[in-house]
Order: sequence, then C-alpha cells, then structure tokens
Amino acid sequence: MPLTSSDDRIEEQSFPDDVTSQKVKEMDRRHRRNEDLARFILTRSSLYLHRFNKAVSETATRYKLQEIAQAIFASLQQYPILALAVAIAIFTFTLPFLVFIFFTMTTAVMAFTGFVLIEGALIMAASVMLVSLLIGVFLVMAILGLMFLTGYLGISRAYECVTRFKVDDLREYLRDH
Repeated sequence: MPLTSSDDRIEEQSFPDDVTSQKVKEMDRRHRRNEDLARFILTRSSLYLHRFNKAVSETATRYKLQEIAQAIFASLQQYPILALAVAIAIFTFTLPFLVFIFFTMTTAVMAFTGFVLIEGALIMAASVMLVSLLIGVFLVMAILGLMFLTGYLGISRAYECVTRFKVDDLREYLRDH
C-alpha cells in the first residue's frame, strides 16, 4: 500500500508540470500568432500608405498643385493685407470643424467608457457651437460685404458729383460767398 500512495504522489506531481508546459507552449503559439498578425498588419498598412502617398503625389503632379500653391503664395507675399485676410478666413472656417471634431472625439471616448448621458450633451453642445459659429461667420461676412458695397456706391456717387461739376467753378463760388 505505501507503494501505491507514492506512485499517486509522483503522478500528481508530474501532472501539473505537463499542464504548465502545455500552457507555456500554448502561450508561445499565441505569442507567435500575434507577432505574425502584427507583422502582416504592419506590412499591409505600410504598403497601403505607400500607395496612398504615390497616388497623392501623382495627382498633385497631374494637376500642377505645387505650381499653383507657389503662385498663390507669391501673390500673397506681395499683398500682406490680403494674406492676413485669407489666414483669418481659413482660421474662421476651420475653427468650428476643429471644435466639432474635438467634441466628437471626446464623445467617442465617453461612449466607450459608458457615459451615455454626457455623450448626448456633448453632441448637442458641439452642434450648437458649430451652427452658432457658422451663422456668426456668415453674418460677419454679410455685414462686411454690405459695408464694402455701401462704401463703393457712396464713393462712386461722390465721384460722379465731383466730375459733373467743374472744380474751378466751385472754388470761385466759394470765394465769392
């Protein structure tokens, strides 16, 4: 009897080693599979990134986008006020979209962590901000356009009045009275 109990102990002691070695082998297989998958994804993504860069450069070459951009940059260097106005317009038009993207990304993070109520509030706030900023930009542009149009019409009307009357006659009339 004592012989069998020692045999059981030997089998019990050897069995956990087999399970441990099997677990280690399984983990090694998983690790190799994960490495292979990561390597495959990396090579595919670099291939697609290379193709995308090639397509963008071919499109830019075909439509001569670099030459157009250099011509626009050169003309903006000659007129710094126009360059400032273009920079302000670009910033004004991109700011609402950047704010909206920021809120959307924040919403996605909140949604993944389980803050569903905050998600709705953030989407509503971002939408309200986007619409209000766009309305504000369009109102400012409309007001500036009306101001320039009014100024142009006023100056052209004044120029018509000045050219209609002779300036010398006006000077004589003012000297007499």
